Order: sequence, then C-alpha cells, then structure tokens
Amino acid sequence: MKICFFTATFLPTIGGAELVLHNLATSLTELGHRIVVIAPKIRGKDNNVEANYRIFRYQRPSSKRFGVRQTLLYLLWEKVLNGFDLLHCHGAYPPGYVGATFKRLFRTPIVIRPHGSDILPDERIRCNPRLDKRVRTALGAADRVIAQSQALEEELMRCGVPKDRIRLIPNGVRVAEYRETPQRRAPEVPYLFAMGSFTRKKGFDVLIRAFSMLRPSHPGVRLVIAGEGPERGTYDQLITELRLKDAVSFVGVVSGQKKVELFKGCRLFICPSRREPFATVNLEAMAAGKAIVATRVGGNREVIIDGDNGLLVEPEDPRALAEAISTLLNDSALSERMSCRSLDLIQRYEWSSIVERYLMVVQEVVPLKRTGEA
Repeated sequence: MKICFFTATFLPTIGGAELVLHNLATSLTELGHRIVVIAPKIRGKDNNVEANYRIFRYQRPSSKRFGVRQTLLYLLWEKVLNGFDLLHCHGAYPPGYVGATFKRLFRTPIVIRPHGSDILPDERIRCNPRLDKRVRTALGAADRVIAQSQALEEELMRCGVPKDRIRLIPNGVRVAEYRETPQRRAPEVPYLFAMGSFTRKKGFDVLIRAFSMLRPSHPGVRLVIAGEGPERGTYDQLITELRLKDAVSFVGVVSGQKKVELFKGCRLFICPSRREPFATVNLEAMAAGKAIVATRVGGNREVIIDGDNGLLVEPEDPRALAEAISTLLNDSALSERMSCRSLDLIQRYEWSSIVERYLMVVQEVVPLKRTGEA
C-alpha cells in the first residue's frame, strides 16, 4: 500500500500531533507499506528527521487564509511522479481543505484526522466564518474522519460529519520505551511534572498558582515544566510575583530518554489544560506508571478515570487543583494504587494496537484489490 501523509505541522516541531504522525508513518513502514510524508519546512531549524519513511518538504504559504491551495502542487507532483493509493490529511484545515480539491481531481480516497484546534468551536479557525466553511468543506469530502476522543467525535457530528464516517481512534504510546528505560534512583528533591506547549489553553498559569497555594504545606516539592511557547514570559512574571523562582524549573522541549526519565522520576503528573482534545502526555505519564491530576475537559475525561488512575478537577480552579495534588502527596498508598492502575490501563493505548485500527480504516476506503500491495 502506498500512503501519502499531508500535514501543516511536523518534526522538528515537537507536539502530540507531530509525534502521532511520525509514529504512525514509522509503524506502517515497518509493516511493509510505502509511506511519504509531505510536510512544511520549519524556518530556522534543522529539518533533517531520522525516519524509515520518505519525507518531502514544501515551503509553507505565508498565510493560512490566502494561497493555501498552492500546496496542492506538491500533492499533484507526488501523485504523478510516484503515485499513492490513499491521501491521509493530518488536520482539517489547511491540509484537509487542500485534500478535498485533490480528491475531486484524482478520485483518490482521503482520510482526515483533525488535530482538535482546527475544529474546536472556540479556536481561531472555527471563529472565522470563511475558514469554518473551509473546514466543513474538507470534512464533507473525507471518506473517513478520525476522532481522537468522544468529545471530538461529537464536535465532528456538529460539523455535519455523519457518525458512520467517523472512526474513534485515540493517540497511542510506545509502552516499551518506558519499560526498557531503567528506573534511576529517586531524585533528591521530589517534583511534580507537567509538559506541553506554552499557550493559554494548556493552563500552566493555573498550575503555577495552584503550586503557590501548595507550597506552605509541601515546601520540599518542586514543579518542573517542559515545553516552550509564547506564554513563557507570562509564566516568568507570575513566578516572580508569587516568589517561586527557587521552586519552579523550566527545562525546555524534551524528547527521547530525557523525557522518559522526567516522567519516571516525578511524584505526580499534572495536566491543567483549559481545553484538551486528547493529551498524549497523559498516556506517557501512564506508561511511566504515574498517578495523574488533570482537568475535567475533552479527552482527559476518557483517559483519566477519576479516583482510579488519577483525580479530575474543574478547569480554571487553582485551589481545586492544589487540593487534588495535596491529596495524592499526602496519601502515598492511594498514589501507588493509581500508579498501578495507570500501568494496567495503558495497554489499551499501546501503539501497535492503535496502528491496527488505522489499517482497518484504510481497508474500508481503499479498493480491496490494492490492499495486498506493500
């Protein structure tokens, strides 16, 4: 099978969407399929990515509103030159919108996997009537649409996608990466861990305020946050105001063994998002055997079972977040039980089984006579 992945965001940018695409392309290649990823060049960064599949880089359009269909040329070039059986668009807009035009030209089946921010009603794309129309055009052309969570499935149906064309496939994690990395001795200073892009929707400002409330009763605990983004200055200012400079550490974007070690070494993982379609970081915390404190939003409600492998609190409530964290810090037996449950529950998100579900979707939309090609 020849599959073309088309995306507007990819490595070396590190995030849930980028890693899902990379892991999916890697796994499908390992299974014998021929994969090409058509992705934008990231300015100012090394665009070389170690991969077992082919990557074609294109120049990102200067605007997401005007000229986005210029990228159609790269799809046409790949189709004519090398051919492919399926176009898999990562993102309803712009990739899915461009893919809809491509389908009209070639009748090639397309699958769209929205990231979340491209279809959630409060996000920038859906708030723009013109772009909202384009999102609906893309979704209407798709042979199948992948929803990462039930919350996104419901939103897709509100966008007009029939339920019988939606397939619910969550993100996955390579559990072996966490099992094979040896557990280092406990850090000298216990720490809470959080990771994600430094944007308002991730709620790290709420976490910092919650941590400030927690400090009087747990003065020996630190907060470690991994990531980068436009809100970093806001966080620095907040930390100064709350006099937390000696207790909060930013470690930048982490990956590989360093990331695994941070997950495995923490006391608890915290996901304080205001909005969250599906946080792969929660899966990584579970694979590391950690109890999780998260907000009761989006995909968090499906991954964290309140009282079982973690605690859920309402978003925008630093006091509730602080109290939930304190509960687990004070009750080591409860925290340990939740850690064990995380290790049990993560098996359903093992990447190999997630890939099989993707392949089932492929076989639904690609003519059967082609499915034997590799």
